[in-house]
Amino acid sequence: MRLMVALCSFVLSSLANAQWAVYDKDVHEEIRRINKVDGEFAKLDTAFKSTLSSGSSGQDLTLGEGTGKAILKGLDTKFETLSITDEEKLKYVGTEQDCGSNNEKFLAHYNACVGLRNLRLQTLKQSQETLKMLDQRRGQIVQLIRNSRGAKTESGQMQRYHFELQALQSLMQTDAMQLQVLMDGYKQREQVYAMQMVEAKRASDTGRFDGGKGAPRKKAVPFVMP
Repeated sequence: MRLMVALCSFVLSSLANAQWAVYDKDVHEEIRRINKVDGEFAKLDTAFKSTLSSGSSGQDLTLGEGTGKAILKGLDTKFETLSITDEEKLKYVGTEQDCGSNNEKFLAHYNACVGLRNLRLQTLKQSQETLKMLDQRRGQIVQLIRNSRGAKTESGQMQRYHFELQALQSLMQTDAMQLQVLMDGYKQREQVYAMQMVEAKRASDTGRFDGGKGAPRKKAVPFVMP
């Protein structure tokens, strides 16, 4: 009888150990699936590329690289000294620049006029470049989603794809905010150039009189940048 009890205990113990061994294997396999994040992911280096550089003309922000690169001119850019090629002028405007004379008497008005025109041309150029860059990033998001559909067994890879997707979306939201701030600033710069043109014209206009009182018109108070 004792032998039978001992034999039954041994058999039950062996079955229990075998069952736990199966469970351990399943647990280890599940842990492996959760933690496995290696594999082929979308090449997102260009999407995260962003460079802030300072030059003699101002501080520029470069988004992306390669064919999708967009260079955004800073608000401190001296647009009156900015070089814009004849090809770019023909592409966006198609007419010759007419800002009057650049002799010493009309130099302030001429520089403000050139700055205003260059600013508007640069705004068109940068907007076009930004559209290309945003389209490239959208394509990267689409490719990332397509690649994630192939991760059917490794949950760790799905977590990685989800992280990459959230990062791209956050990056595009940041880009949109930067562009909005920049375009609002460009409108302010346009008003500054327009004001400078009016002041320059008023300062050089000595042949008129104020209010019909016979007193010569006073020169404009120079606009001082804050």
